[in-house]
Formats: sequence, structure tokens, C-alpha cells
Amino acid sequence: MKICPFSENKVCNDECPLYISPDDLNEFVTARLSSLGIISRAEGECSLKMLALSQSRYIFENTTTRG
Repeated sequence: MKICPFSENKVCNDECPLYISPDDLNEFVTARLSSLGIISRAEGECSLKMLALSQSRYIFENTTTRG
């Protein structure tokens, strides 16, 4: 069972600040991360590293560069 270090009951669910639901990620990111075994398509994950990875991907996808 995944644990959340910031909640009283230590359960990894939507009450944990580090919880990432697969529904919050786009399909491409979810597919990549689940193919690597990092996240399940059905279950969420409580991870600061996952949060950073998903946010960096979001920034990458929504940033335009001038060239």
C-alpha cells in the first residue's frame, strides 16, 4: 500500500497533498508512466517526484519557443 507522509492516517488517497490521480494527467503522460511501471492507470500515486515529473511535462507541452 502506498503511504502519504503528510496525512494523519498515512493512506495515499485524494486527501494527501502529494496524490496524483491518473485522471489529472493527459493520456500520453499516463501511458508513458504506466508503461515504465511508475504509475498505474487505475490507481493514483503519492509522490513528490511524480508531481514534479507531471508538472515539468505540462510546462513542456504548454511552452512555446521563438525560433
